[in-house]
Amino acid sequence: MIYRLLAKFNDDFGLLVFLIYLCLFILAFLSVFLFPPLALVLVVLGLVGFVGIWLVVTIMRSIEYSLARKALAGGHCPCCEGVVSDTGIPDPMGGSFLICRECSQVFEHDGRRAQEEDLAEEDEARASTL
Repeated sequence: MIYRLLAKFNDDFGLLVFLIYLCLFILAFLSVFLFPPLALVLVVLGLVGFVGIWLVVTIMRSIEYSLARKALAGGHCPCCEGVVSDTGIPDPMGGSFLICRECSQVFEHDGRRAQEEDLAEEDEARASTL
């Protein structure tokens, strides 16, 4: 349950930050005409805010990967509690991709969720070297 919430948060966090910055841009644009020092303050806060956003992303992703590694070590999917099997296709980090038999979610051995395109690219690369 916690893993699914963190995964959803990490997936949608970029859009949320974009919308917040868009609203702040509109506010700063309007404040140029009404109260110019506020526009300068908003620009500085926006630049400093990137550090906070980077910290939040780093912490949330590390927690997500940690929960996924713990579940994958137990042999079950962190998303749906299904059985996870090894695909035999090597991932970029030296392990192999793991796939859930029930929800078809693909994971790297370090807990990162992979896309099915990653599997296709690795499979094509292996076929081209044969």
